Amino acid sequence: MQSENKNHISDITFIGSGISSSFTILHFLDSIENHKSTNKNIRITIIDKYSEFHTGIPYGSRSGFSVHLITSLKNFLPEPELSKFISWLNTNKDWLLDELKNDGGALATDWLNIHADKIANNDWEDLFIPRRFFGCYIDEKVKHKVQEFENLGIVTLKYIQAEVFDIEKREDKYELFLKNNNSLLSHKVVLSVGSLPVNHLWKKEDIVTEENLLFVNTPYKPELNEVLNKIENFTDQLSGKKINVLIVGANASGLEMIYKLNDVDHLQNRVNKFMFLSTQGLLPDSVIDEELRKEYTPHNLQALTSEKELTAQIIADAAYKDLDHADEIELGAASTVEIVSKAFGSLLSKLNEEELRKFACLHGNEIGRRQRCAGFHYSKTIHALKQEDRFDHIAGRFNDIKKNDEGDYFLEYLDTASQKNITYDTPIHLVINCIGSTNLSKNDIPDLLKNVIQKGYARPNDSKIGFEVNESLETCENLHVVGPLLAGNVFEGKAVWHLEHCGRIIWLSHVLSERFNTYFFEENKLKERS
Repeated sequence: MQSENKNHISDITFIGSGISSSFTILHFLDSIENHKSTNKNIRITIIDKYSEFHTGIPYGSRSGFSVHLITSLKNFLPEPELSKFISWLNTNKDWLLDELKNDGGALATDWLNIHADKIANNDWEDLFIPRRFFGCYIDEKVKHKVQEFENLGIVTLKYIQAEVFDIEKREDKYELFLKNNNSLLSHKVVLSVGSLPVNHLWKKEDIVTEENLLFVNTPYKPELNEVLNKIENFTDQLSGKKINVLIVGANASGLEMIYKLNDVDHLQNRVNKFMFLSTQGLLPDSVIDEELRKEYTPHNLQALTSEKELTAQIIADAAYKDLDHADEIELGAASTVEIVSKAFGSLLSKLNEEELRKFACLHGNEIGRRQRCAGFHYSKTIHALKQEDRFDHIAGRFNDIKKNDEGDYFLEYLDTASQKNITYDTPIHLVINCIGSTNLSKNDIPDLLKNVIQKGYARPNDSKIGFEVNESLETCENLHVVGPLLAGNVFEGKAVWHLEHCGRIIWLSHVLSERFNTYFFEENKLKERS
């Protein structure tokens, strides 16, 4: 195999097969439509450590068929992709909805009943559809497009299921080293590995099992349904005892987990109480207050419109003040996110490139954390638990899980208000870690990223979650990045900080595909085959 891989030198190798690499491939093939008569053949390799390609975790089977987009479909996909996807949904909805019914429980059935008329009328844009629908669409689209170009002899695509742990530059090529002891060569390499891994909050294992405690550090590894099965088995072993569930992190993953735990009847009935732990103690907002929204104005940001020179810090401070005012009048993020984002977005053109980069690295994500929104199907679940006095939200940071003399486990956390360590007085039986990802300054990043940093092939920017790249999305010659690791950069005069947004992924994958087109066809860098 090693000899075969080295004889098969790729022109482009993608490390990771989520939607960033998928859209890059689609855009690249679109861009070479005019070269269909060429006798050149471009060799593309996709390497992923999981057997499922083209979808990544969010849109693939590892998330299941019954977790939903965090935004409405019209805010998830830009045109023209939105219309293409809706057309595909109209054709494929019957089997997609069957999969949703099979995977989901009571809440999935409730969602289908509530939106039955819209679904029947193909009115999708305002719906928070299951994410897996989009994954099925993009998987099918990539495979069909690649097959078309393979039949013409223009492209050869090779899939490899393996984990890349290191790369080494060899003259005009890179050698990629796999954990299965094989290696391969490629002229161009694309780091499309998605978001950084989650932080392990407690001990090192993905799932920690104790006599009266199950601690899930990685809810989507190996996949959500398998983790849910382990949770079911754990609750069955507690001799009919009602359990208390702690979810650390009030983000999209946290909402999905509480939704799924209440979607499975057997689990939902076994839970006494659900608790969230997050620094601010606030949930993503889902309900727009139309009347109060009309009265809200971001005065601090608007006051900056007449200024000729601004800094990233000045804009960020004004945004925080306007968000503070929204909190004071109890107007949630669902009502203000569009207003505030438009107000500070219009000011970014006043920043020079250095200040734009500072905004991308230091302020964009921080403002975003205060503008979190979610679908009503998620917030409705929590509202119902509150009505039953079965939900509590703790404002603080996770410290530890402590075991008492009776064998019960209790949460120890740093209280946000008092900055004191507090032990929560209710025993905890199930903990699910949704705290978010690690960063590039820590030692627990994947070996591949650690090695490219140590060798000087890539340099983290000040965001600590992205790499510095040039206009060709390169960290160094022919080593490209696409997806979330582009956070903290400026492209075409635009600052980017949240690269899990599908619209930005599509845009930047298009930028990268155009660079490939120029490299292989205009600059004629397609190498002679030995």
